[in-house]
Amino acid sequence: MFNGNGSALFEGAGVILSIILIIYLIRRGWTMYWVLLLAIAALALTNRAGLIDNILLFYRSLTSYTAFYLGAMVVCICLFGHLHQKIGAMEKMVESLQLLIRDPRILLMIFPGAIAYFLTVPGAAIISAPIVEETGRKINMPPLEMAMSNIIYRHLVTLVNPFNTGVILASAITGISIGSYLGFTAPIVAIVFIIATALFFFRYPRPKEEKPVVVSRGKSSRAIRTLLITVLPYAVAIFLGLACSVFFPVALLVGIAVCFFIEMPPTGVIEVLKKRFVILLHGFNWTLIISTILIVVYKDFMLEAESFLQVVKYLVEMGMPLLVLLVLLPLFTGFITGNTAAALGISLPILIPFLSSEMLTIRYFGIAYLSAFAGYFGSPVHMCTYLTNEYFKTPLYSLIKRVNVYGAILLIVGLLITFVF
Repeated sequence: MFNGNGSALFEGAGVILSIILIIYLIRRGWTMYWVLLLAIAALALTNRAGLIDNILLFYRSLTSYTAFYLGAMVVCICLFGHLHQKIGAMEKMVESLQLLIRDPRILLMIFPGAIAYFLTVPGAAIISAPIVEETGRKINMPPLEMAMSNIIYRHLVTLVNPFNTGVILASAITGISIGSYLGFTAPIVAIVFIIATALFFFRYPRPKEEKPVVVSRGKSSRAIRTLLITVLPYAVAIFLGLACSVFFPVALLVGIAVCFFIEMPPTGVIEVLKKRFVILLHGFNWTLIISTILIVVYKDFMLEAESFLQVVKYLVEMGMPLLVLLVLLPLFTGFITGNTAAALGISLPILIPFLSSEMLTIRYFGIAYLSAFAGYFGSPVHMCTYLTNEYFKTPLYSLIKRVNVYGAILLIVGLLITFVF
C-alpha cells in the first residue's frame, strides 16, 4: 500500500514478514486473531494495491461464501460441543464405556479418541489426560507412554472427524467435499492405528483383576442405552451432513436440537430447556470463530501477493516436482504454526495456481491436507502436546521427537497408499 507501484521484492518482504509474525507471535502466546490481523496488515502495507482497494478486498473476503460457511461451521461446532459437555452427556458416555469395556488397553485408545470426536476445541487433550493416567496405571505404563497414547489416538480420530476446522477449511478452499477428505484419510488412519497399537500394547498384557467385576445384563443394557443416547446428537448431524448432503451448519443445528432433549428428566422439562439454552449461549468461542474467519481474509490477501507465487513458480521451473511442494509447504507451515487450518490457509492458495487440472483432485489435495496435519501434529507449539506434557511431566523433547515419528509414519503411509498401491 505504501509502495504504490512498488517492486515485487518489497511485496515479497511483506509476505515473509507476515509468516514470521505468525510464527513468532503464536510462540509468544498471542491470541490468534490479533496475530492474523497483524499479518494481514503486513500484506496490505506491502502489496501493490491502494488503501481503497485493500479495504474492498478485506470487505469482499469477510462477506464471501467461504467466510460465511466456515464461520457458521465453527459457531455450530462450538455450541454443540459446549452443550454436550455441560449437560453431562460427555461424562455419561465415558462412564458407559468404562462399564462395557473391561480391558484398560482398549480404553486407552477409546477415551482420547471419543473426547476428540465429541469435543472439538483446542487443547482438549487435557480432558482425557486424567482418564488415560488412571487407566494406564493398571497396566504399569510409564508417563511418556501414557502421554503418547493421549496424543496419538486423539489425533488419529481428528483426521476422520467432519467437525475439525482443518478439513472444513480444506473443503472450502478446494471445493472438494468433506466426505471426500474423510474417505481419503480413513484407510490411512486405519493402518496407522494398527501400527500404533502394535507398537504400544504388545508390551502390555491385560492385567488380571484381583476381584473380577461381574456386570449384570441389566447394567450392560443401561450402559448401552446411555451410550447410544449420548452419541445420538452427533450421529444425527453426521448422517444428515454426509449421507443426506444437508448443508452442514444446518445438520449441526439439528444435532444441537437433539442434544437439548437427551437425558431429559421426567419433570420440570421447561426449566431444564431454559437452563440448557443459557448453557448453549455460553458456548460461543469468539477467539476461534474470529480467528477462523480471519484465516480466510489472510488467504485472500496472500493470493494478491504475486511475488510469493513467483518464488514457487521459480522452484517449479527449476525442476522441483509439484508433489514435493504439495508435501513440503503444508508440512512446514503446519510445523511452524502448530495449526492445521492456518497451514492450509497459507499453503493451498499458493499451490493451487500451479496445479494442472489433473491434479485438482482429492488425491493431491488429500496429500496436502495430510502433510499440513502431520506438521501440526509434531509441532513444538501444538497446544495438545504442550498440555499433555505439562500434565504427565514428561521430557518435552522426548515427547515431541516420538510424536514426530508417528507424524512421519502417517505421511509415509499416505504417500504409499496414494501413489504406489
